[in-house]
Order: sequence, then C-alpha cells, then structure tokens
Amino acid sequence: MVARLAAVDATRALNEGELPCGVLFVVEGEEEIGSPHIAQFVQKHLDLLTCHGAIWEEGNLNRDGRPYLPLGTRGILYIELSVQTMHLDAHSGGAHYLPNAAWRLHWALDTLKGKDECIRIPGFYDRVIPPSVLDLAYLDALPDHEATTREQFGVQEFVRGLSGKDLHRAVFDPTCNIAGLTAGYQGDGLKTVIPAQARAKVDFRLVPKQDPDEIFTNLRTYLDEQGFSDVALRRLGAMWPFKMDSDDPLVELTARAGEEVYGKPSLIVPMWGGSSPVYAFSGPLGNIPVVRAGVGYWDNRTHAPDEHVRLEDFANAARHIARILVGFSEL
Repeated sequence: MVARLAAVDATRALNEGELPCGVLFVVEGEEEIGSPHIAQFVQKHLDLLTCHGAIWEEGNLNRDGRPYLPLGTRGILYIELSVQTMHLDAHSGGAHYLPNAAWRLHWALDTLKGKDECIRIPGFYDRVIPPSVLDLAYLDALPDHEATTREQFGVQEFVRGLSGKDLHRAVFDPTCNIAGLTAGYQGDGLKTVIPAQARAKVDFRLVPKQDPDEIFTNLRTYLDEQGFSDVALRRLGAMWPFKMDSDDPLVELTARAGEEVYGKPSLIVPMWGGSSPVYAFSGPLGNIPVVRAGVGYWDNRTHAPDEHVRLEDFANAARHIARILVGFSEL
C-alpha cells in the first residue's frame, strides 16, 4: 500500500500536483480468511467503483529479477468433511464389530479422485475452458523450474509424471487436494483405539468458468449416491476463478513499464496457481483488466512469520506503478 502511495506522490510531483488519471484505492483486511465480504461490498458500491482497469495486490520477481505478470487466478472451494461413527473412542479390541470413523472417511475421500488424478465428481469438468494458443505460448516462454522445484521440495516424481514445461501448462487443470487429516490417537507411542470421529480439510482449485457453488452441490449429491450420506460437509470458503484477455492493452503497458524499471522483460503468466477475490471486482465492473505490480520476490516468505520486503523492491514497485499511471492515461 505504501509503495502505491509513493507512486501517486511521485506522479503528482511530476505533473504540478495533478494525477494523469483518476485513482481509487480499495483496501480490505480479510484476505487471510478468504475475503468473505468483498464481493458483497463491490455489488453494493458499483457506482463508486466504476473504472477502466485495476492494479491488484501482489506482484513479485523471479530468481533472475524479472517481474511476473499473472493474467488470472484459479478459484477455490475449501471444505471440511467429517464423520462420527460413535459417541466416543473405543478399544481396538472391538474393531471386529465397532465402526471406525477414520476408515469411513478414508473410503469417502477415495471416491473423490483416482490414482490418475482425475476428479470423479459428476460434472466437475463440464465448464472447464482450455488455455488459448496465446496462453500456451506465454506458458512455454516461462523459465523451466523443474530442477529448482525438485531441489526446494525434495520431489522425486511430479504428479502424473509431469516434467519440463508441462509443469507450467498443468496450472489449467483443476485440482482436489487433501490439506489435512485428523482422527484417533496421534501422540507418541501407542494407544489402541477405534476413532469415533474423523475430519479432513479439502480444497479444490478451480479454473475459468468453474463455479464453486455448483461443485459443492454436486459433491454433496455424489457422496450421497456413493452411500456416504453420513459424511458431513462444511463449506469453509470459496472464490471464483478469474482470467483476463492475454492481449489486453493494459497487459502490454504493465509489461513494458516493468521492463523499463527492472531492465528485464516481464514474465507473462496466463494463470496463477493460487486464488484471489479479483473476480469480485472484474466481472461486476464490466470485465475490467486487472494487472499486478508489487514489492515481492521469490523468497520473501509470503504468509510466514518472517515475511519481508527488500527496500530496492519497494522503490522499484513504486516506479513501476507510477509508469503504469502515466501510461494508462494515454491508452
């Protein structure tokens, strides 16, 4: 936010106190809990938020100091599945006749996705739109990060045996991810119990045109049809996917301004792996283009207790945004 204010100050200083175009700041503090109220806020204040484009939060540099320019973000549906088979845990000596919640949950989860990584919920892929020819060209132009990713995470084999540039292309594939599992006794040593309760956190990353509301409904129906009506579902959060046109003039302007500041060509990324409520602004405001120019870099430990910003990146982000403001007034 401060880098953006610095960009406004610098731009006004060069223009006798005036800005070359109108600028509206929108600030909210609920990103860490999924921004549950931002869509409602936008719908309520469409008249105040009318604009022709937006600079979103985020924006960072890769290991080579080149700025990333993502053109879209995946959506997300985050849920909790829970099973209760008894009032309390029992001794495992009764495992021949007492129901185990952990096994029950395991069997339910096993119906969601096969070993081929294909998600089995009926209709899950019906709305999926494949990447365009230009999207694929941008993806193939990105640096190959297979080696560095293997080193960073200690990966022996990637999902579906992916390698090379296919790691980039796979961002257009929706996913089903188990984020956490808990049941029974998990302390040191042994404790012979039959878990009475079991829970799992699951997130679906969604690609353009997929609807988290529809997927949640289909998931409930599917589990019921598979005989798992006893598995409770709780919706913890949702965001819709967003994708702007790869050839939008604001994309070209942001990439050019980034190269002027950093001295290296921008890396245009058609789709970002994570999720963001950018959809809540773009669609209701007439599918406005949304770009990023920020203070991050590849190792700034985003979301960690030691998240940080380098001073040089702060200054360069302000320069980048200032150039976008000036260029935008000329589009």
